[in-house]
Parts: sequence; C-alpha cells; structure tokens
Amino acid sequence: MRFWTISLACSLLFGFASAALAEEEAAPSGPAAEEAESAPAEATAEEATTAAEEGAAEEPEAGFFARYGNHVRNTFLAGANGVITWPADPVMLAVRPTEEMRSMPGGVVTGPVTGFFAGTLLGVYRLVTGSLDLALAPLSFFPMFSPEPRYQVIPGWEHAG
Repeated sequence: MRFWTISLACSLLFGFASAALAEEEAAPSGPAAEEAESAPAEATAEEATTAAEEGAAEEPEAGFFARYGNHVRNTFLAGANGVITWPADPVMLAVRPTEEMRSMPGGVVTGPVTGFFAGTLLGVYRLVTGSLDLALAPLSFFPMFSPEPRYQVIPGWEHAG
C-alpha cells in the first residue's frame, strides 16, 4: 500500500511540475520579451497572425515527463470522476429511462425499474473502471479504462477514447 501511495504522489508531482515547466517555456523571455514590450501598440492584425504562426512552428514537442504527467493526470482524474459519479447512473436511468425501456410491455412501470437495474450495472462498471484508472494511473502503458462520462464534475481533463 505504501508503494502505491508513493507512486501516486510522485506521478502527481511530475505531472504538476511538467505542466509548470511547459507554461514557463511558452512565455517569452530575454530579448524576445524586450522586443515585444517595446513594439508599438498599434500592431496590425496581419503582423499578429504571422507572429503567432511563427511561434507555433518553433514550439518544441512536449518532453517525456510532460507527456507522462499529462497521461497520469488525465487517467487519475478520469478514474476519480468515475468513482464519484457512479451513484448517479441508477437514479438518472430510473428517472429518465431510454426509449427501449419505455417501449417494453407496461413501460410506464417497467421502464423505470429496468432503468434502475441497468443503471446499477452501469454504475458498478463505472466504479470498477474508475478504481482501475486510479490504481494504474502511474503506469503509463495502461490505457484509460473509464467509459465516456455522463457527468464531468472534476474539471481540467479530457477523456482519451
């Protein structure tokens, strides 16, 4: 257990540190920053777009630690989102059953009941895959197991699917 805790802490630190380094590298410094400050404020739109295109062309590709940190952060936050939001699936499928559930015989009654049981199975699936994502986030060779979220309550991550 101690190993997993240390691995998780280190992977989060690498992710945050690499994100901070990427932001520092994106900001101009030295002579380029001085030229930008001394440039007239009335720059035309054409000059701004050509400068943006040149800056995008010269931007280096993210390093290993930056990619690893982004993968760990995305996977960990997706797992946490799945673990937090799994109880909403049975409730929401009972309140708003799908069209197939409503078209069953006696759909007014059987639709919400079937929706609750289907939502329970979907919620358990989200809980299991979210737990896997939380546990295996530091191991970069595992993909993200969580399905596309119905509700995204944790901001700042994208589903890799």
